[in-house]
Amino acid sequence: MPTATQIDFSTTELADSYTGFYAKIVDDVFTLEECRALVDLAASAEGGWQAVGESDPNTQRDSPSNFRYCQRILRFDEETANTVFERLKPFVEDDLSVIDSKSKWAGIAGKVGRKYGPTWELRGVNSRLSFLKYSAGHFFQPHCDGLVNVDNLKSFVTLHLYLTDRDISREGFDGTLNGGCTRFWTPNKKHYLDVEPKVGRVLIFQQRMLVHSGEPVSDGFKYTMRSDFMFEMTKTQ
Repeated sequence: MPTATQIDFSTTELADSYTGFYAKIVDDVFTLEECRALVDLAASAEGGWQAVGESDPNTQRDSPSNFRYCQRILRFDEETANTVFERLKPFVEDDLSVIDSKSKWAGIAGKVGRKYGPTWELRGVNSRLSFLKYSAGHFFQPHCDGLVNVDNLKSFVTLHLYLTDRDISREGFDGTLNGGCTRFWTPNKKHYLDVEPKVGRVLIFQQRMLVHSGEPVSDGFKYTMRSDFMFEMTKTQ
């Protein structure tokens, strides 16, 4: 049975920076078999896993950098995106269905304290699915996710679906995982809060001004799928 846990930053060492910021963990949204199927779906792509790091202008390929290094497969898949959205919708619709200046989570769209502003309504999950593979030594330094625009839709919230964890090993998953947590940082990097990878777990968090990292994997492989919740502006004020 899936369970949802709101991350209350006000009760953590990150309170001064992130009180009122939106983040939620939903566990057991997808089964182990479904997570395995998603990894297999990604791996079936032509070209396979490609390095993600710093672009080399001479080769037009990515190479390791001090900021980010992992492997990725991009898949544009409306059907899978819709499946993910329908699975997660019961856990986010009370929070995210409508965001305006009066909403509890108005800060997601940068509206805190405003008397007027546009109204945004949740429409679905971005069909751009980023499957990520982190092996030993791979990482993603602290950063904030960018807001993306697709047609008339805009992203404000990230979702990370963890497809492996330290307890799972099978042929094709290359062994168990050690390390690789998602870490929320205060902007001054003095305090942090970790979310551990767990099969079927989804981490959902606002993109605006919430600093986070993918901590280094020390052993094994971490597989995740990242995408965005997309919103449509329905009123201008």
